[in-house]
Amino acid sequence: MKSFNRSLRACSILLSVVFLLHGCTVYKGSVSLDEAVQGEKKVKIITSDSDTPKEYEKINLIDGEYRGIPKRYSQGSEEVIDTSKIVEIKEHDKTLSNIISFSPLAIIVALGVILFTNESD
Repeated sequence: MKSFNRSLRACSILLSVVFLLHGCTVYKGSVSLDEAVQGEKKVKIITSDSDTPKEYEKINLIDGEYRGIPKRYSQGSEEVIDTSKIVEIKEHDKTLSNIISFSPLAIIVALGVILFTNESD
């Protein structure tokens, strides 16, 4: 019974790690605004006037103005991006985000198989 409790405790800890890492978004190095428009990916813009970076689903170039669709609570509205205050633009790295999100799940499954096959012996 004690080994079952240890197994259950280990699985619950690993499952909580999966829930914590599930929503992780990884951003890679700095890109220019033109690259962000062409890439049509999520971006994070760090500005000099704000402590918190702004995340955008996509950036468009309309009539010479850069406009971003906010990641959260967008409802189709676009914000004009002030290019003079931009410090850095980071582009979403989908591959690394998927690896970080799903690797704990793979570890849990592997440990579960190992733990439960050892208990039956």
